[in-house]
Amino acid sequence: MTGAAVAGLGLIAACAAIARLSNLVESAAAFLVWFSVAFLCYALASWRLAAARGPRALALVIVVGVIARLTLVSAAPTLSTDAYRYVWDARVAHAGIGPYAFAPADRELERLRDAEIFPRLNHPTWRTLYPPATQAFFQTVYRLMPDSVLAMKLAVALLELVGVATVLGLLRAAGRPLSHAVIYVWNPLVLVEVWGTGHVDGVLVPLVAGAMWASVRGRYAAAGALLGVGTLFKLYPAALLGLLPVAAWPAATASLAGVVLLGYAPGLVTGTAVLGSLPRYLTEEYFNPGLVRSVVGVPIVTAAAAAAWLTALAVVRRPTPLGERAVLLVGGLLVLAPNIFPWYAVSLAPVLAWAPSLPWIAFTGTVMFAYTFFLQDPWNIPGWARTVEFTPLALGGGWWLLTRLSTPGWRERAT
Repeated sequence: MTGAAVAGLGLIAACAAIARLSNLVESAAAFLVWFSVAFLCYALASWRLAAARGPRALALVIVVGVIARLTLVSAAPTLSTDAYRYVWDARVAHAGIGPYAFAPADRELERLRDAEIFPRLNHPTWRTLYPPATQAFFQTVYRLMPDSVLAMKLAVALLELVGVATVLGLLRAAGRPLSHAVIYVWNPLVLVEVWGTGHVDGVLVPLVAGAMWASVRGRYAAAGALLGVGTLFKLYPAALLGLLPVAAWPAATASLAGVVLLGYAPGLVTGTAVLGSLPRYLTEEYFNPGLVRSVVGVPIVTAAAAAAWLTALAVVRRPTPLGERAVLLVGGLLVLAPNIFPWYAVSLAPVLAWAPSLPWIAFTGTVMFAYTFFLQDPWNIPGWARTVEFTPLALGGGWWLLTRLSTPGWRERAT
C-alpha cells in the first residue's frame, strides 16, 4: 500500500504540473514529459493495487482519483478546443437556430460571433457533428451558465464521476475485485481528456459501463436502452449491442432502436440534416489516421474493416468472456477509426478495469504521443511517435500469436 500511495502522490503532482502549463500546444514537450511521469505512477499503482483487497485499497483509489481530477478541472482546454464548440452549438440553439443548419463561418451566424468563443473554434466551415443527446446536454448547461467553457467542462466532469461509481458497480456485478477500478480511475488519459480538456466522451462512461453492468445482470432491455442513449451522444455505442447474448438481441435491439428513433425523431420530422458535417469528417480529417486508413485512404474500406471486426467478435469469438470481447471490440473500433484522437480511448478505459489487458492499458498511454503533432512545423505527427503509439499493440499481438503457435492443440487444429 505504501508504494501505491507514493505513486498516487506522484500522479497528483504530475497532474498539477500539467494544469500549471498555460497552453499545452505551446508546451507540448513539457506536457508529454509530465504525462509520461503520470502514466508511470499510474502503471506502478495499478500493479500494486490490482491484487489488493479491502476497503483501504478502494479508499486510496477513490481519494487519489478525486484529488487528481480536481487539480485539472480549472485548466483551460488547449490541447483540443472542442469544449468551445460545445458552447458555440448551445449558443446557436439558444438563438433559435438549429445547430445543424449552418457552420460557424456562415454569414447567417455572423451576429453570434465574439472574441472569446468563435476564434477558438476548430473547423469553423464545418457544421456540427454532435448527435441530438449531445446537443441537448450542451443546451442544458448553457441555460444554467451561458457562454461558460468552465461550466461545460465541469458538467462533463461531474457525469464522469457518475461513471466512476458505475464502473465500481460493474466490477461488483462481474465478481471482480473493486481495486481493479484503479485501472480506470487513475488513468492519466481519462484525467487529462475529461477533466483537463472537457471532452464529452466522459459522459459516455456511465452509459457504456452501465450497459455492460445491466448485461452482466441479465437486464438486456435496459442495456439496449443505455446503449441507445450513448448512441445519441456518439454513434459507436450501438456497436456494443453485438456483445450481448444472441437470445438477448431482440429485446436489446428494440430498446436501442426505440431510444435512437425517439432522439432523432424531431430532426426526421423537420427534415433537418442531423449528420451535420460528418461526411466531411470521414473524408477530410487526417489527424492520426487509423490502421486501415493509413494504408488505404478510402472511407468505405475503413467502414468495411470495422464491420468485419464487429462481426468477428459478435459471432466468431462468441465463446470468449464478455469482458474480453468488450475490450477487443472497443479497442479494435478505436484503432480502425478514420482518425485516432486520444480522447476516443476514454471509452476503452472502463472496460479495461473489467477485463485488464496490458497491451491495451499501455496503449492508453502511448496514444497520447499523437500530440507530438504540435512539435512539428508545420504540425504533423512524426513517424517515431506513430511507432511508439502502436508498439504495445504490436508486442501484444506478437505475444498472442507466439503463445498460440507454441500450443500443440492449436498447431494440430491449424494443420
